[in-house]
Amino acid sequence: MMPKTKNAALDFALIGCGRISQIYLQALTSIPECRLKGVVDIRLDVAQSVTEQFGCKGCKSYAEYQQVLKANHIDAVVICTPPNTHAEIATFFLDNGLHVLCEKPLSLNSKEAMLMLQKAEANGCLLMMASKFRYVEDVIKAKGIVASGILGDIILFENVFCSKVDMRNRWNSTKDVAGGGVLIDNGSHSVDIARYLLGPIVKVQAEDGIRVQK
Repeated sequence: MMPKTKNAALDFALIGCGRISQIYLQALTSIPECRLKGVVDIRLDVAQSVTEQFGCKGCKSYAEYQQVLKANHIDAVVICTPPNTHAEIATFFLDNGLHVLCEKPLSLNSKEAMLMLQKAEANGCLLMMASKFRYVEDVIKAKGIVASGILGDIILFENVFCSKVDMRNRWNSTKDVAGGGVLIDNGSHSVDIARYLLGPIVKVQAEDGIRVQK
């Protein structure tokens, strides 16, 4: 998402003020080329608190994401809401010509993801999923090593997210909200790392092992 002219700033709106939003707020308010102009959360008092703490001049708070476009010029939005809202919110802003950076997982299913992509292409907008591991120093170094050819043809790549976490009381384990629990939550990172290092995935095989948790 590059400014149209040199040294021009991009005006952002943040949709959703949960825990992950703090990372984006710190980034948006520390980069000179970015201006936080709108904050949305269904809890208006939370949005107002965030606006007071992080907002630029003219930044406003809203309880409904549709209201963002009424009072401000916005170039792009960052979506930090639960996955079951991503497609609805993203397509709304893409249809209104705004660029979208969306937290992962991108959507609950591939049909919704394809719709978001089609909307972005139809409206000439950028749509990105938050893929943080592409910017981790070790992963970037690994990419360089693989690309150099020094390892030859890669025949095995293993990536494991193996910390044991009790998911029973976390929103991630609610199917209607998150889609697929920890598999889709961290699995999206694992898939993205594989694609980043090795290219497109053309075939998938899954094995179900002994389950420690329901």
